[in-house]
Amino acid sequence: MISRFRMKVDLLGQAVLIVAVVLLGFFASGKAWTNTMLVVLGIWQFASAIHLLQVYRHIDRMNFIKTAVVLVVSLPVWIHLVGVLAYFPVAGVFLWYFIQTIQDTIKVYNRPRSFWDL
Repeated sequence: MISRFRMKVDLLGQAVLIVAVVLLGFFASGKAWTNTMLVVLGIWQFASAIHLLQVYRHIDRMNFIKTAVVLVVSLPVWIHLVGVLAYFPVAGVFLWYFIQTIQDTIKVYNRPRSFWDL
């Protein structure tokens, strides 16, 4: 079973990185810091999905992994073709994974605890 602490750390880390991306997007004059934080967020979420898939056999994360790989491969082409609008699908995928993590964290916190978890 997935531990509460693991889900709490994952959710908190993603929330901090998403807030950082949003704040840098609004207040930073250049795109370099925003792009760096997007890459860090992407690595965090991808590593989280790989960990949940490998250790806990959480098959639902496979959809995110496939989508993220396709997105990373095709992103340079889309940036060249449509420019800044290519970041909207990236934000959508990151938001999708964040919402999925929130739902899984709620499930973990609502499950009954055994004697050994106390």
